[in-house]
Order: sequence, then structure tokens, then C-alpha cells
Amino acid sequence: MRFFVIPQKNMKNKFISISIILIAVFTSGCLRTYFPAVYESSAAPMVFETNNSDSIRSKYVSADLTISKGSYKNESLYLLRGSYIIANTADHINTNLKLFGYSGIYKVAGLGKYNGGKSLFGLGTDLGFNINFKINKFKVGIGLSAGFGAELGGYYNFRKSANRENLIDSKIGLFYVSLTAFPIFAYEFSESTILSAQINIGFPGILSPSIVLNNNDQVYWLSYMPNYDSRDKSIGRRIVLGFMINLNKLKFAL
Repeated sequence: MRFFVIPQKNMKNKFISISIILIAVFTSGCLRTYFPAVYESSAAPMVFETNNSDSIRSKYVSADLTISKGSYKNESLYLLRGSYIIANTADHINTNLKLFGYSGIYKVAGLGKYNGGKSLFGLGTDLGFNINFKINKFKVGIGLSAGFGAELGGYYNFRKSANRENLIDSKIGLFYVSLTAFPIFAYEFSESTILSAQINIGFPGILSPSIVLNNNDQVYWLSYMPNYDSRDKSIGRRIVLGFMINLNKLKFAL
């Protein structure tokens, strides 16, 4: 009786080939994924007038600073953003149209020749609205915002080059979109002071809880995300400090 025997050399080559294919399949989804740096920031809260018995149209300028961990270990982001906002406040509907620009530094780590700080700057616009109901001095509402922007600089060049070399996954190019939904809870202490809480869900930020104080046409806001890694002793994953001022009350109002 004759048995069919596969030569050892062919078996070895087949095993190597199959191993290479399996490694490629299982590691293709393990690449780091990088998005535009602004996605690591928080969505800015909606601003509205404290006394909204009548329809009011206001213009604000704002600035906010983001200090955040990056997407991966030992990475970080420092981002400064400035905005021009047209806010319409009515009895039950508020809208915000924003034009914004930003600049910052994203520190890349763990990618060899690409390690180090990468400069970035961007421009964009955003339109948001919310529907709210007022019960005495308490206000509750829900809103939606959407926009788009473009981000350039060394960080964009890093994403483009490292993606081309198959070191990372970066499907979003020069242009990006933003989309968030948010509930609003507010309490009016007086006609000039209101304290509100907003929780933006979406991009940027994924989850951006904010506390907002509007007092005498000046708005102060804080967004904070804790660090859920018990081994990491840092204060938090992300903190954003922001300030807005109402141009309507200034002599050079636009």
C-alpha cells in the first residue's frame, strides 16, 4: 500500500505563508487611530441671555484653553481656541452661530521618528439650537449642534505621513465634521445672573460636561473629564477653561 506524503519543505513554506496571513489579518485592526486634534477638546457650551422675556440678538467673543491627555499613553494636547458667536435668545428657542479658529501643540509618543510636539491650527463654523421650557426660575432644554472645519499643521502632516506608511489609521483628512446633542439645565438667580449645566455628547469631546456662569454679560465656563485609570495619578483626562464677553454692551460692538 502506498501512502501520499507531503514533503516537509512544502509543509514548512505553507505554514509560514499561513502565519504571515493570519498575523496581517489580526494586526490590521490594531493600528493606533488618530483624529483631528480638536476632537480631543470639549464642545463649547451654548450661550444665551439671562433675561429672555423678549427675543434678543447678541454678539460674543470667546476664548478657551484645553489641557488634555492625548489618544495614547504619554501623549498630550494643549489647544487655544477663539470664537465669534451670534446668539439669538427667545422665549423657548435659542440659537448660536459660531465662527472659530484654534492653534495648539499635540505631543506624539510611542511612534519612533514621529515622537514629539506637533503644531496645529484650524478654522471652522458651527450652528447650534436648543428648545427649552421655563418653570419659574428653572429652565430645562435639549439641543443639537453641527458644523465643519479644517485642520492643518505638523500634526496633520504626521497623520497623513504615518497613515501612508501604515503605522497608524487616520481616515479623516484635512476637513472634519462636528455633531453633538446636549441637555441643558439652568437656574436664574437674577435678571443678570444664570447658572447652567450642559452635557454635550458627540464630537468633539465624545462626552463634554460643562458648568456655565453667565453674569452681567460675561460668561465663564468649565468642562472637566475625570481620569478613569486608577493607576494614573493625574488630576483628570481633560480640562477646559473658557471665557466669553457680550459685545453688545461695548462701544465697539459689531
